[in-house]
Amino acid sequence: MLRIHSLEVGPFAMNTIVAWCDETREAIWFDPGAEGDTILRWIKSNDLIVTRIVNTHGHCDHIADNGFAKAAFNVPLCIHPLDRPKLTNPVLNLSVYTGIEVVSPDADEELNEGDLLKCGNVEFKLFHVPGHSPGSLVFNADGLLIAGDTLFNESVGRTDFPDSSESDLHSAIRTKIYMLPDETKVYPGHGDPTTVGHEKRYNPYVRP
Repeated sequence: MLRIHSLEVGPFAMNTIVAWCDETREAIWFDPGAEGDTILRWIKSNDLIVTRIVNTHGHCDHIADNGFAKAAFNVPLCIHPLDRPKLTNPVLNLSVYTGIEVVSPDADEELNEGDLLKCGNVEFKLFHVPGHSPGSLVFNADGLLIAGDTLFNESVGRTDFPDSSESDLHSAIRTKIYMLPDETKVYPGHGDPTTVGHEKRYNPYVRP
């Protein structure tokens, strides 16, 4: 069974997520954006074995502690190829506009739609959901969806960045996320969890 721990961190109130397999204790750390030492202590206190670090996309608030996480676990860092350039470029990851430039280690592995990402005995199915950023990915397993900055509780990810697209994001949400069962629990990159069914009914930005 898949378990998820989501913790709001950093100045952008971003949700960093640890997902793990109950049977094997193998875990994936999604979006190490800040307060990595706090997450590391939590991982160790729960006897989890981190096997990968995964970025849902390449914006600075989601990647700022990639280097810390890599140093702590020495495991592959993974991202979609379209967002890979953001890891090492403060202009592309938008950190240059915050006053503190973020440079992550480069990715070790690229992830694409259709890939299966193993987490112990659980396999995440990956969907490419561009719009907030060109390489945004969401991860679906065991009735749970790690959504990054695509779909929020009654909202959606920003599309006012240079490489964003509102039409692409809305289309991808309708054709990929809204096709999942209504009871699918959604863990967004910011804010509270929600469900696919709730968003189909009440999200004012994207109707089915």
